[in-house]
Amino acid sequence: MISDSVPAQTPEPEPTGGHPSVTSAARPRWLVPGAAAVVLLAVAIGLVVGMTLTNRAGAGSGTASYVPADAAVYYELRLDLPGDQRAALRSFLGHFPLLQVDKYLTDELDQQLDQLSSAAPSGYRYSTDVKPWFDGKLGFAMIGYPTMIPGAKVAFPDVLVLVGVKDATAAGALNDRVRADLTKAGVTITSTSHAGVTIWLAKGGSTQTTAGTPQQFAWAITADELIGGTSVDLVGKALDSHSGAAPSLASRDEFAAGIARLPADRVLTLSVDFKTLLAQVQKDVASSQPSAAAAISQIVAQAPTYGVASARFESDRFVMDSSATLSGAAPANNDRGLAALTPSDAIYFADGSNVGQGLAGSLNSLKSFLGASGTVTGPTLDQVEAALGGDLGSFVSWMGDTALVAGYTNSTPWVGLISKPNDAQAARSKLQQLQSILQLASANGGPKVQVSQADHDGTQITTIHVEAGKDVPSWASTLQYAVTDQRVVIGSGDSFVARVLDMQSANSLASNPRFRAALDRVGGASNNSDFWFDLSGLRTALEPLVPADSQSVYQNSIKPWVAPFDYVIGAGKSDGQQIEGRFAVVVK
Repeated sequence: MISDSVPAQTPEPEPTGGHPSVTSAARPRWLVPGAAAVVLLAVAIGLVVGMTLTNRAGAGSGTASYVPADAAVYYELRLDLPGDQRAALRSFLGHFPLLQVDKYLTDELDQQLDQLSSAAPSGYRYSTDVKPWFDGKLGFAMIGYPTMIPGAKVAFPDVLVLVGVKDATAAGALNDRVRADLTKAGVTITSTSHAGVTIWLAKGGSTQTTAGTPQQFAWAITADELIGGTSVDLVGKALDSHSGAAPSLASRDEFAAGIARLPADRVLTLSVDFKTLLAQVQKDVASSQPSAAAAISQIVAQAPTYGVASARFESDRFVMDSSATLSGAAPANNDRGLAALTPSDAIYFADGSNVGQGLAGSLNSLKSFLGASGTVTGPTLDQVEAALGGDLGSFVSWMGDTALVAGYTNSTPWVGLISKPNDAQAARSKLQQLQSILQLASANGGPKVQVSQADHDGTQITTIHVEAGKDVPSWASTLQYAVTDQRVVIGSGDSFVARVLDMQSANSLASNPRFRAALDRVGGASNNSDFWFDLSGLRTALEPLVPADSQSVYQNSIKPWVAPFDYVIGAGKSDGQQIEGRFAVVVK
């Protein structure tokens, strides 16, 4: 039984199983969208409010206890800013000089919200109709995952929207008012009782969805939650989950274990049941394209099975943490040393362990899927591979630990790839094959290609220049590569490859104090992948390109908002079958 109760509401609920309706003489033919926009006014207002509610000491969130255990996707927003999040958000926003922080973190915003909500019918107001009962917690859950096959009976998911309640009496008063207004608008309202809790159902007329189901929206109010859903049964299932009569997401082992790995104070919680989502995709593919079933199974086998994530503010950063479970063992943590081969002024850097194996597997699975589904015919793929001199996966399978890098030096952009090859000879062979294909295309009427080799301290650098027109800069029309037993370097322009070959660790990204400090904050150099994006460096590179007649607008209206952004940093860590990730957007 449900222990939560609600104040007396009118009309009184009908006995279980009864569904009498209050009809209107002039039922509209258009949809009043499930009554959700009005009944769940707190959702819309709360999303606008953002992080603006007054500080209060709230109890631990129990929103997930209302969510059925088979939820495929779950979001929870904590607009009440639990723990240290109010102070952290205030500090974070304080880095933006044009932002009036106190205006958005106090009740001063109520007047603006009231003006916004005045557009709603019947004079609804945030400060009088929502704020008295809304506790700052919002949840959204998608239960299961529907088929995407056109014409199928079920073409949309079961969805729950959950709004935290701190005063059920005030919420019930708004509910009475909303129901009366909806009834006047011609919406049919019915009610039933489930374990002592009233569930209301609104139907917007006889309009049918594409799946042939009447459009409707159901909701209930308990002592601590407003539960909205796409059906009465779904709301009842949420009540049963909370009471313990049915399993809840909060009690699901994967969810509980994942949440335990996340920071306690957070403004966002997310969980995704990849296994459920991909199982339906796999089922759809097997039904619509039986020949592609085996190929899609290979792709699904490489995906995580379950994942959770959170977001929180710290004084100078917005941080997202994640934890995902893999079907097999996760890649090992190590320092791949690729940052020590990368120029210190790199604006972008991303690397990973044994990249070629994963890429080759993905390409070959994609090839099988495209061929089996008929999207690309087998003979066509075979012809492409024959021209390339090998299967698609073989062109990347030689890659070991690999980094993709980019930057802007001496007013010239550059992008490159640095890899520690698993098979240096295979790398030479595949790059030479690609070079030959470009030359063959040139000989058959394509853009003219010039290929040259030069010795660089004992290492041969191959330069491929494509004559693409006088308006195309050299860095965009020139590609170089070099292969040694220790590294493969491929890059744009005529200086990147030599720069990497000559790289001394002291002059590398790995020795850049900002990069080192940033990486330490997300787990350190021993990881299975990491990511760096120097936002300040990008802004510095682009500012000289702002036209003179736009400088005033940029300096006064744009730069104050973009200058505080310093960098983005992220890293992944392995722990058995778990992949832990931390990603941060940092301001200065």
